Amino acid sequence: MVSRKENAVPSARARGHGGTIINVITGLILFGAIGFGVYWVIKTTGQASEQYMTGMVNTKKQATTVSCQMNLRSIGQTLQTYAVGNEAYPDSQQALVDYGGYGSKLFHCPDPNGGEYVYVPGHRVDASAPSVMVYESKPVHNGKCNVLFSDGQIAALTPEELQQALDAAPSRR
Repeated sequence: MVSRKENAVPSARARGHGGTIINVITGLILFGAIGFGVYWVIKTTGQASEQYMTGMVNTKKQATTVSCQMNLRSIGQTLQTYAVGNEAYPDSQQALVDYGGYGSKLFHCPDPNGGEYVYVPGHRVDASAPSVMVYESKPVHNGKCNVLFSDGQIAALTPEELQQALDAAPSRR
C-alpha cells in the first residue's frame, strides 16, 4: 500500500511546473508592458524636447527681428526730429550719428550675423511718395532685410525687393 505522502508529492510537482510556465509568461508580459511604457515616455519626452528647442530658436530669431525693427524705429524718430529742427534730413550717415549721439550699436543689426544699417541721404522733407531711408546691409531675418521708409513704415524685404525699392525711388534732389 502506498502512503498518502507519496501520492501527494507527484501531484505537487505537476502543479509547480505548470505554475512556473504561467509565472514566466506573466512576467514577460508585465516586463514587456513596463519596457514599452518606458520607451514611450522617453520617445515622447525626446519629441517634446525637440519641439521646445525649435520653439526657443524661433522665439530668439523673432526677438532679434523685433529688436532690429526697434533700432530702425529709433533712427526714424531721430530723422524726424532732425528734419523738424533743420527743415531737411541729414546729409550723411555720420551727420545722423553725430546728431543722435548714438554709438555704433544702434546702427548695427543685433543679429550676430547682421551688418550695419545704411542711411540713404538726400530725401526731401516734403516728398509725397515714401522711399527707402535706412536699410540693413545683410538679409539676416529669414532671408530679408528690415527697411525704414520715409513715411515711418518698417518692412522686411527680400534683397530683390529692396533693390527694386531703391531703384524706384524718385530723384531726391
